[in-house]
Amino acid sequence: MNLHGLVRGAITSVNPDIPIVWKASTGNTVAVGGKQTPAYAAPATVQGQVQATPAEMLKKYNYLQGQGIYRTVYFYGQVQAINRVGAKGGDILQFPEVPAGTTRSWLVVQVPEQWPDWCCVLCCLQLDPANP
Repeated sequence: MNLHGLVRGAITSVNPDIPIVWKASTGNTVAVGGKQTPAYAAPATVQGQVQATPAEMLKKYNYLQGQGIYRTVYFYGQVQAINRVGAKGGDILQFPEVPAGTTRSWLVVQVPEQWPDWCCVLCCLQLDPANP
């Protein structure tokens, strides 16, 4: 049973989904000098629920020395954080830092919930040369 699907209407009546650009990690390329560059699949636009990150989730992550600006995103799909077994880095999500603001890039740093049809991810704001 998809309990998330049952409550989704109530949630989006308070905080509507927004379009999010999803760049799925495909691993990396290695230059002659050994420098690695992340590689991503073609961007896809998905609808997602962006929320503030609960303090409990940040406490757990900050024990790993995480610093920055975070958001929690819920949406249908299977987004990845660092996946050492799959030799992939974190996926990139692009959405505004604040409603109607400038679109920014967010690195998926943790996947606290992953189900067959939806997931919850913790994202960290990235330095993005394309959007200074």
